[in-house]
Amino acid sequence: MKASIKTILAVVAMGATAIAAHAAGVAATPRVVTIDLTKAFSSYYRTLEENAKIEAFQQNAQKTMDGLIAEGKAMAEKFQTAQATFQSPIATPDAKSQAQADAQRIYGDIQRKEQEIGDFRQRALQQLQQNAQQIQQQLLGEIAAKATDIGKAKGATMITPRNALVYADPSMDITDEVIAAINQGHPTPAPAAPAAAQPTVGFPAR
Repeated sequence: MKASIKTILAVVAMGATAIAAHAAGVAATPRVVTIDLTKAFSSYYRTLEENAKIEAFQQNAQKTMDGLIAEGKAMAEKFQTAQATFQSPIATPDAKSQAQADAQRIYGDIQRKEQEIGDFRQRALQQLQQNAQQIQQQLLGEIAAKATDIGKAKGATMITPRNALVYADPSMDITDEVIAAINQGHPTPAPAAPAAAQPTVGFPAR
């Protein structure tokens, strides 16, 4: 599940579009550095942690769903039993009357259970999407903050996602430095496609 952040194909500002380079306020010659956001995001130790939380949420939701479905199946079996009694040629009139009443009641229970299952599925999906979007925005914000610090230290006036450019000098890429900064004091996880929310774009609006 992917959170919705609009794609930015132009140069993406981090903090401010330009970083002042002269005390007098005179605009400097643009100096652009790049970052591979997808690699930074998937290499962030907190992405791994948050993905684990989302996976646990998914597993718990599935367990609850399985329980609701099992309850529905049990109701269906009772309904079939009541129908069989009602249709039995050897059942007494009283037994058939009771079976008919039971079948009608159980059928109503089954309909309500189906509605409960549908409602739960929808709520769980909405919660999962909301959590993933919030997590993605938070982590991308943390990555952007580190990248901004590194970019300023290098005298950069702009930072842009690497995939937004046709060509960029590899020496101007700060991805590995950003990854080292965001993972300081923590082991860097192997890059993987995160379940939390693979970043499909650039930095969050600041």
